[in-house]
Amino acid sequence: MKVFLAMLGSVVLAGAAVAFRAAAPTTVMRASTVAFATPVEFAKSEIASSDVVVFSKTYCPYCTATKQLFSGMNIDAKVIELDKLDNGSEIQSALLDITGQRTVPNVFIKGKHLGGNDVTQAAAKNGKLKEMLG
Repeated sequence: MKVFLAMLGSVVLAGAAVAFRAAAPTTVMRASTVAFATPVEFAKSEIASSDVVVFSKTYCPYCTATKQLFSGMNIDAKVIELDKLDNGSEIQSALLDITGQRTVPNVFIKGKHLGGNDVTQAAAKNGKLKEMLG
């Protein structure tokens, strides 16, 4: 019997080597953020590091919709999967302090907070997203 495990963009056959690995160069899945003194510093550094930053969780359907939107628009979004970080809940709390938003996805465009999936989808439809990206 073949058993498949899909995780972090990989499909693995039980008892076999990696059968397929999808490249995800813009997804950040660090096990730790110890290089930063605080979760707030980490969040602010990531927000400033790319034109489009999405704080996400791998199992969240709204996050998936947001990531698919950016992919479909050929927008290179930097994705930080909070559920894959040792201190993801602390980073999510830091994002609450920074933005007033606790939920994911938490989207930033050129360092400015856009919002969650609903706001991001609406911004894509009404042209605000392209305007923000310049």
